[in-house]
Amino acid sequence: MVNKKIQIEQINPYWNIKISFIFLFLFIFVIMSVLAVTGITGNLDKIVTKFISQIRSQILDTTFIIITTTSDTINLIIVGFILTILKRTRRFGMILLITLVSVTILVTYIKPLFAIEHPSVDFKPLVILPDKFTLERDSFMPFAQDYSYPSNHIASAAAFSFIVGGLSYRNSPRFAIAFLIFFPVLIGFTKLYLFQHNFIDLVGGYFFGLVIVTIIVKALKANEEQRINIVDSNQRD
Repeated sequence: MVNKKIQIEQINPYWNIKISFIFLFLFIFVIMSVLAVTGITGNLDKIVTKFISQIRSQILDTTFIIITTTSDTINLIIVGFILTILKRTRRFGMILLITLVSVTILVTYIKPLFAIEHPSVDFKPLVILPDKFTLERDSFMPFAQDYSYPSNHIASAAAFSFIVGGLSYRNSPRFAIAFLIFFPVLIGFTKLYLFQHNFIDLVGGYFFGLVIVTIIVKALKANEEQRINIVDSNQRD
């Protein structure tokens, strides 16, 4: 007697993300944009600024400057190039590079549309920084450098964490989900601590980054199709 055993390979939800989730991310970004324009979160920003001013120290300054530097656009691009070198991740390295460039360009041009300025408090480090060291600006073009919404760094961090999450999902789904949330949140807190962004800038940037990376993942057909392996085995009654 011949039995056919069907083995279904687990579908990667990152590469096979549903259209409904993309619309959800877009909807949340629109809501955050409305809140940002109306300035309804102004009181929250004051509370956060006051709290950070009270907890600042030389150790925290050094720690958060180092952490926030990991999300610099150039560093994420370097990771993207490394992924393109490896055969197994080459396709996703290209997707990451395309996404980072797309996010940077789009954020640069939509920032002036919202015209929301950076926090009024300037960050003055309590530690001596290396000569010529400066924190990377959120936008490279002069016409967008005065505005903070949405955050380009967090949008890029969200896109980066999505790709890393997708690559690691098969081996560790829990890590994939945790990284998608934890990495942007960590970078976001450093941006708050360094007075580079307000809270709403970070939330808007996070969902904007998810919108862009998921659209590109869909457009470039990065999804892994469900594969069914049929194994024939001869068994006797």
